Amino acid sequence: MLTVPHIMRIIKPLSTESKLEILSELAKDIKENYNTDKVDKQELFDKLSGAWKDDPVLSSDELIEDIYSNRTISDKNIFEE
Repeated sequence: MLTVPHIMRIIKPLSTESKLEILSELAKDIKENYNTDKVDKQELFDKLSGAWKDDPVLSSDELIEDIYSNRTISDKNIFEE
């Protein structure tokens, strides 16, 4: 299997022109294969709404208790004063 370090050892001695051509081909390949489908966030939200309501393992009260009991408190100050 080719790894990035292996590929870089192959590319390193190439001319700048060759490297730019490789870069251009990689960019073109990424653009052609990049998934640009927009996610309908409202549809996703509607689909996931109430997903836990039919959970046979935990009741609503048990689920809330489970969430609260698994919370952790951090004493880290994330805001610099």
